[in-house]
Amino acid sequence: MKLGIIGLGRSGKTTIFNALTRRSGESVPAGGQVVPALGVVPVPDPRVDWLTGLYQPKKTAYAQVTYMDLQGMAGGIDNKQEYIALLLNHMRPMDAFLMVVRNFSDPGMDAPHPAKDYQELEDEFLIADLATIEKRLEKLEMEQKRGKKIQGAERELLQACAELLNAETPLRTRPELANAPELRGFTFLSSKPLLVIVNNADDDETLPDLSLGSADAMVVRGKLEMEMAQLPEEEAEIFQQDFGIVESALDRVIQHSFSLLHLATFFTVGEDEVKAWTIPRNLSAQESAGVIHSDIQRGFIRAEVVAYEDLRSTGDYAAARKQGLVRLEGKTYPVQDGDIIHFRFNV
Repeated sequence: MKLGIIGLGRSGKTTIFNALTRRSGESVPAGGQVVPALGVVPVPDPRVDWLTGLYQPKKTAYAQVTYMDLQGMAGGIDNKQEYIALLLNHMRPMDAFLMVVRNFSDPGMDAPHPAKDYQELEDEFLIADLATIEKRLEKLEMEQKRGKKIQGAERELLQACAELLNAETPLRTRPELANAPELRGFTFLSSKPLLVIVNNADDDETLPDLSLGSADAMVVRGKLEMEMAQLPEEEAEIFQQDFGIVESALDRVIQHSFSLLHLATFFTVGEDEVKAWTIPRNLSAQESAGVIHSDIQRGFIRAEVVAYEDLRSTGDYAAARKQGLVRLEGKTYPVQDGDIIHFRFNV
């Protein structure tokens, strides 16, 4: 899972990035440079911890999430088009955006307006997407005038996207349209799933009234969370209790992101390795096998499946099998979150 952290200048997005990746705030580039920073963190999962305790493997591999932040924007970019261009250049591979909006006061800054900041950046996305579509439609029109036959439904799909954008509706509201195979080469900013992170002051846990429509929102006390993330584990636990933090920002953002992207986790287990795999929800067993290796997908025979909760309740694999909780599934079986799978294949 790859998540791009975006936001207007001085929204605290790099603070959020540091909180999520447990980095210090000392690596922000100087001299007006804007550079992408990547942070890869394991996805906390107590199921992996329990399975590791059961199998005592040589290796444990948690699912991973990658965060990207365009650092060096402390003063903001005056030209919003420049910012959009940077997003397009660096964040094309991202699965979703985390949009940070400021909801804290700071000397020398205007009063916070999180709803306004959200709408400002959302509008820029709509404008950028519409410009991309209009440019492509103009090219198709020119090609048709030169006698070239336009194949497929690309033009009709682009026109449908343009209608949505002209109605000030982001493309993420119609994922089946924005993700159509004919439009695969386009990078529509407004089609990315969006989680709005409201960056509050240390003493404020309240989510302000935001009209987000197609986006989800959550509150993070960014500065507080960054300070906690940089403490040793024992000190962090005390800090967490003192400020009433039940779950860290990392845990909450990951949970929201999995829900936003409709993702699920399945596990492979054994003496060599216990590993978590991230897939789209209800992906078929054969396609899920391909996440591990293309040969397993190609030579797929059956999937031997037991649900995590069933394994946990029975205590071990042999007991789960004896109670009839281990089953064989075919190619089209929709893998469920928490499935523990052994793939049978032959190549």
